[in-house]
Amino acid sequence: MATEIFNDGASLRIVTEGNTILVSKIQIKTIETIRNDVVRLDIGEGALKNIYIKLAEVVTPAGLGDAGQLRDAINAMLLSNVAGGATEIKQDTEIGILNGILGVLNDLKGIMNTGSGGGIKQPIRIDESTPNIVYNGFAVIGSATNTAVWAIQRVTRNADIIVYEWADGNELFDNIWDDRYNLNYAVAIDVLSD
Repeated sequence: MATEIFNDGASLRIVTEGNTILVSKIQIKTIETIRNDVVRLDIGEGALKNIYIKLAEVVTPAGLGDAGQLRDAINAMLLSNVAGGATEIKQDTEIGILNGILGVLNDLKGIMNTGSGGGIKQPIRIDESTPNIVYNGFAVIGSATNTAVWAIQRVTRNADIIVYEWADGNELFDNIWDDRYNLNYAVAIDVLSD
């Protein structure tokens, strides 16, 4: 029965008669030799779950003279590639992925700031103090009412007709909530269309 042991980065791959077991390196508690011809991997789940490897059956790694050398070879596999596997190429790849994510986030921020793409669905301020008129203020939660970060909707009712209008005729987040009574309102036009 041939046994092969490979270093698979975060785990050891042990192949015996075509059966493969992957053992997480952090799961291995101790590596010890027993009876001078067997290495035991204690994985911390009790004696019946330990992994026993007979030296005489090991073909990979090759050229081991005794169980102590097998133990040391396995230990060396545990020490390699456990941490610090970051290479310049891997870092460049990760930086590229992160920059891509940052680009998407900036695109989403732009969409939110222009009011397109659905934007903010619920107003965070509602003013019903004027008869037959409701002002709905849309902005990021925590926005100051005296800063130009608001999309303001005016809903008016005249008899049975309800009209929805937006400050400046658009849904852009560029108005001041405190100025809502003095703004010009019109039916919204799509600022992103041709």
